[in-house]
Amino acid sequence: MFQQTWQWYQTSGLSHAMISIPGIEAIVLLVILTICLLFRITRTGLIIAYIFTYRWGLLFGEQYFAGNAHLYNVFVSTYIAFGILVLTLAMVAMMLAARVGRQE
Repeated sequence: MFQQTWQWYQTSGLSHAMISIPGIEAIVLLVILTICLLFRITRTGLIIAYIFTYRWGLLFGEQYFAGNAHLYNVFVSTYIAFGILVLTLAMVAMMLAARVGRQE
């Protein structure tokens, strides 16, 4: 199973894929995360880091799947659906953890 997955990965072109992250976005992320750490609002920092990383993954997908319209549409649909699902689950878990922390 691992051998088949590894062969697919090598032939898919993902192993040599390049992504360019806009420099201003990386600087803004570092500044915002630094502020979040200084004021000890780590949960907000985690959500912000997730959103930035999610956006960079979408940029990669746009570059990588741009040649095939059907594959690109499938990628964007599933990427957005799973992104919203993960963000929702993370926020619910953080709210539940905050509620449990207040009760103790």
